[in-house]
Amino acid sequence: MSTNRLGELLVRNQLITDDQLKKAVDEQKKEGTRLGAALIKLGYIQEADLSTFLSRHYGVPSINLSEFDVDPAVIEVVPPDVAQKYQMVPINRAGATLIVAMADPSNIFAIDDIKFMTGYNVEVVVAAEAAIKDAIDKYYDQSSSLADVMDGLDDFDDLELVDDADLEDAGALEKAS
Repeated sequence: MSTNRLGELLVRNQLITDDQLKKAVDEQKKEGTRLGAALIKLGYIQEADLSTFLSRHYGVPSINLSEFDVDPAVIEVVPPDVAQKYQMVPINRAGATLIVAMADPSNIFAIDDIKFMTGYNVEVVVAAEAAIKDAIDKYYDQSSSLADVMDGLDDFDDLELVDDADLEDAGALEKAS
């Protein structure tokens, strides 16, 4: 949903004022965040109220991600960079359908991309943006993979280091053949 469209809808439904919208748009531009995040940060709307509004407006369910445990097999369906890029988390799979939680259920590009990438039909539920960020951090924990890589470096203790002179010799051999 474009910033202006969301803002206009919130003003029209008397959830925020025109003045609050202008200040939130300025904050959004300054911080490089989404409008909803700026409105919440400024205290103009509660995150739960924004999620409820988006749920009703788009006719999709709203969930509280903090009360939801996701099967790791479902998480593996969507790579971490895609979840981060679209600020979404896969939460369930039922047959050929993947259910994803997003803060912006109007992001058709993201939904189509996930559908194409996974081969699943995609159903969207609305969740609070902060909860989605927390879920991405929780389910796509990158620190363990870094630790695994660092541990794996111990296996290279018996490798011999090559200096520049050896590389030049190898280059000369390659040219000679």
